Amino acid sequence: MRVEANQVSSSQIELEKSSNGKASQQTSSATVNVEDRASLTNDSTTVNSLTQKALAVPDVRQVKVDALKQQVQSGQYHADPAETAKAMRENGA
Repeated sequence: MRVEANQVSSSQIELEKSSNGKASQQTSSATVNVEDRASLTNDSTTVNSLTQKALAVPDVRQVKVDALKQQVQSGQYHADPAETAKAMRENGA
């Protein structure tokens, strides 16, 4: 993000005061002309690319689910209750 500010320096105001003798008018007109601008860029190519990648990721990792299902059915999968409880606490379950 790029932010630009156009400001009148105090030395410019002092110079105008001394040259014209209309200090209050010069100061007020100088501050009225001060303008702040902000410029935001939108890189739509990057956003679209990341969106497509996110949408391409499946909600369920079927290969992992199938492997675990096979282990459970064959009796090879043994869950550690303490590790399960720890993971549930850490993940806010």
